[in-house]
Amino acid sequence: MSQQYPVVGIDVAKSFCFYAILTPSGEQFMKSFKAFNDKDGLDFVLRQIKKVEHAFNRKPAIVLESTGHYSQRIVHFFCNRGFKVFLINPLISHSIKSSLIRKVKTDKVDAEELARLFFLRPLQEFAKQEDYCFSLKTLSRAAVLLSEQRVTMINQLTAAVEQVMPAYTRVFSNVASDTSLKLLIKYSSPHALQQAPKDEIVSLIRIFHIVV
Repeated sequence: MSQQYPVVGIDVAKSFCFYAILTPSGEQFMKSFKAFNDKDGLDFVLRQIKKVEHAFNRKPAIVLESTGHYSQRIVHFFCNRGFKVFLINPLISHSIKSSLIRKVKTDKVDAEELARLFFLRPLQEFAKQEDYCFSLKTLSRAAVLLSEQRVTMINQLTAAVEQVMPAYTRVFSNVASDTSLKLLIKYSSPHALQQAPKDEIVSLIRIFHIVV
């Protein structure tokens, strides 16, 4: 299949990408170029790729490394427009590229080498997902990550409070509860908490619960 398709290699960055386009025989089709990852930049990329389609009467294959959410945006942009996309594990691409003699290291060179991987070994085509599935998966990953970060922060807060106010956790077993956090914000030291009038503390707790 690699001998039948032109190929576009993409070196992905946060705000822009470098693109290298090769013919089905592995020759450079046009000079590598840079385009920003906004509407104008991607429209420009599509116009350049149209030249490839007209020249070879078929859409080129798209090859890029997996770089987290930066590459995911580019993958779905091309998948939604009917391109065959090949998303490569960086460990695989790096091991192959490191075996090649590289006199220079630039984004343009990386884009071209990614394109050449299409001719060097069989690649697995990216399986396009429905947009809602992709969004759900992205949000689920974010929720899990935030949950893990929250647990870590609560553990760190509890450890700090136990050092500064050892008796505090006898009253508030959950240091991160809303009431506990409200008190810690207002009385951030044992002395401040001990010197605060009891009525003031009770009033603060009562007001907070009413607001909640």
